[in-house]
Amino acid sequence: MTFLEIEAFLNIVQYGSFSAAAEKLYITQPALGRRIRSLEEELGYLLFVRNKGVRHVELTRQGQAFIGIAHRWQALWNETQEAALLGNEKSLYVASVGSLVAFLLPTVFQTFMKEQPECCLHVTTLHSVDAYSYVNNQTVDIAFITDPMYSSRVKTTMLFREELCLVVGKDLNLPEKLKISELDPRQEIRTQWDRNFDAWHTYYFGSSAIPRVYLDEMGFLQYFAQNGDNWAFMPRSIAKSMVKDSPISIHELDVKMPQRTLYYLYRVEDPSPYQEKLLTLCKEKLMGEEGISLVGEEPAQVWGRRGI
Repeated sequence: MTFLEIEAFLNIVQYGSFSAAAEKLYITQPALGRRIRSLEEELGYLLFVRNKGVRHVELTRQGQAFIGIAHRWQALWNETQEAALLGNEKSLYVASVGSLVAFLLPTVFQTFMKEQPECCLHVTTLHSVDAYSYVNNQTVDIAFITDPMYSSRVKTTMLFREELCLVVGKDLNLPEKLKISELDPRQEIRTQWDRNFDAWHTYYFGSSAIPRVYLDEMGFLQYFAQNGDNWAFMPRSIAKSMVKDSPISIHELDVKMPQRTLYYLYRVEDPSPYQEKLLTLCKEKLMGEEGISLVGEEPAQVWGRRGI
């Protein structure tokens, strides 16, 4: 199984025919056909249904199942090539939940790059549940998460706690101080901040409450907030950032608002030499944010099933 064979298969799937794929790859159709036959021989099954006179390709059942495998194979190949190109390059690989990447970390990254110009910074977003395996297998050096798990090889440390607040679209014309019973869940932009928030939300709104929209991606949060006729719970730092450019305002509730806790993960063995510098910059940034309390080296409280 070679890169050229995988590339041939994925291009045929993408463009719908052997002729179109051959044109995109700048090879002849016979050459493309040889690559596919070689791949099928190695796999031991056909990937495409051969029908004479039919212009568009049809995948076999095995061919459909192989699409995901081919994409993962190609991604791994690209990673190995990137590693070879980087060689001994000084790098820091960072992963984080989307809310931090979108609102708090950009200025930290900017300062880090200025102060460490020799270091190549790699940033990716992921969910808390995936972070432990990424850190443990050295895909990333440090990760910022909201929901900790147990791991013997990855250390979990609290970084800060942050108060959540109520943000209301100005078109709703709601008073500055509200009773929680006045909020209509059908107008909520719901985001899963962490387990503590989920438990609080279920207590006040029930487990069957249906929001207007449920967001799993921070990039959409500001877009939906701009409609002006929605409301949402969000960390105060994010709310303050969005108030500047969106038709929303921060309101008070008659109940105590929950806090979310952010953690950072790193390998117990072979930590990155750059992680302490990044953490120092993070703490300096957080110290100036209203509603945020730095926690320090307090150990994490483990939820749910054990991880790695």
